[in-house]
Amino acid sequence: MTDKRNKEFDLIVIGNGVAGNAAALAARKADPNLGIAVFEELPYREYAAGALPDYLAGHLAKEDVFMADDPLKRTISFFPGVRVESVDPKRKCVTTNGGRAMRYGKLILALGSTPIQLRKMQGTGLPGNFVLKTVEDAERIAAYTAQRAPAKRAVVVGSGAIGTESALALAELGIAVTIVELLEWVNKKALDLVTADRVVKELRAKNITVYTGENVVAVEGKNRVEAAVTSKRVIPCGLIIWAVGVRPVVDLAVQAGVTLGETGGIKTDEHMRVNLPDIYACGDCTESVDQFRQKPVLNMLWASAARQGAVAGSHAAGMDATFDTSSAVLITYIGDKPLVAFGATEADLAGASYELLEREAQDSYSRVLLQGGRIVGAQMLNTMEGVALLLAQHKKGGPVERDPAQIQEHIRYPAQQAALAAYLDRFASRRIRQRKQ
Repeated sequence: MTDKRNKEFDLIVIGNGVAGNAAALAARKADPNLGIAVFEELPYREYAAGALPDYLAGHLAKEDVFMADDPLKRTISFFPGVRVESVDPKRKCVTTNGGRAMRYGKLILALGSTPIQLRKMQGTGLPGNFVLKTVEDAERIAAYTAQRAPAKRAVVVGSGAIGTESALALAELGIAVTIVELLEWVNKKALDLVTADRVVKELRAKNITVYTGENVVAVEGKNRVEAAVTSKRVIPCGLIIWAVGVRPVVDLAVQAGVTLGETGGIKTDEHMRVNLPDIYACGDCTESVDQFRQKPVLNMLWASAARQGAVAGSHAAGMDATFDTSSAVLITYIGDKPLVAFGATEADLAGASYELLEREAQDSYSRVLLQGGRIVGAQMLNTMEGVALLLAQHKKGGPVERDPAQIQEHIRYPAQQAALAAYLDRFASRRIRQRKQ
C-alpha cells in the first residue's frame, strides 16, 4: 500500500544531475543538520552524461559511467525512480507520482534538459531513430547495432560535442558514420572556421564523412530506418542519432507559477532564486547571462550547472552566495585529441576591432581572441597548454599585460600574469579591423 502521509524536509531538490547534486552537497556543507531530500525520476544515481559515448563504444563499463560516491550523499535522503508531479508554492508542498506529499522549507528545481526530437518529420518515429542522453539511450543504441546488419551505417544529425562524440563512438564499433550539419561548419557556435576545418580533418581520419550546410528533411523506411534524406542527397543508413540540441525542462516550474525568461529557461536572480518565495532553480533548466554578450542565454554545460547548483544550495542553506554570468566552456575529445573552446568567436566579433593570436605547433593548433586588451575567447585543438591561464584571465575580465618586463608588483596576480605573457609571446598576432555594416 502506498504511503501517502506527509513528510517534511528543510530542503527538497528535484533533479539528480550535476546541478542538483551540487546544490544538495553545497547545502549539506553549509548546514550539517539540514534535512535534505533529492528526487529523481530515473532509477539510478548521478551519472556523467559526457561519458555515454565512451560507454557506447565499449571503453567504459556501466558502473564507470556513474559518479563516485560522496560520503556526504549518505546524509541526504535520495528517492530514485520517483517523479514529482506537482508543486504547490502556497502550501510549500510537492506531490510525487505515487501520490505522496512532501513539505519543504526551501525547494530547488534542477530539472535539466531534454533532447530535441523532430517527431513531426517524416520517418522519425521509425525504429532506428535515437538520441543519446541517458544510460538507457546508450544501451538501446548498442542493442540495435548488435542485432541489425543494416545499422552498420549511421547518420548523426548535428556536430556539437554530443554529435561528434557519438559519431566517434559508432565509428569505433565498425559502423560507417556520416555527420550532417545544417550550419556552414561544424560546431559553429563554439568554433571559428579555421578550427572547425581542423576538427573535420580529424573526423575524416577516423573514417567519418562530414556534410555541412545541408539539412535532414526526411527519414525513409518501411518498418525501420533505411535512409536519411537531406536537402542535397539521400544517405542510406539503418541508424540515426539526433544531436540537434536540447531544450530546458520547465513543465513542472510552469505548473507551479515560476516565471520563464526570454530564452525559455527559468528566470533567476543572482542567488538563483525564482519569482516565488523559497524556490530556486539551477542547471540546464535555467537562463543565465552570457559573460561576453551580456545577454540572456541557455548555457547547458557542466561547469555552469555545477556553479549554479553550488550557489543555489549554499544560499538556500543560509549562506550569501551569488552567481553572476556564465561562460560557455566546451571541453571534448576528437579521438584522443582534446578540443577546448570558450567565449567569443570571430563571428561574435564581426563588425568590431579585435586582435587574433594564432599558434600552430606540430599537431596542435591554438587561437586566442582579444578585444580592448582582454581575452574574450579561445579555441585549442590537441593541446591543453595554457588553458587554465586563459580561462582564469577570461573570467577576471581584466586587461592582459603582454610584456613580462612591464608586469608590476601592484598587479594582483603578477606570477600568473608573467606566465600568461610568456605563453602568449609564442603566438603570431594580427589585428583585425572591420567596418560595422
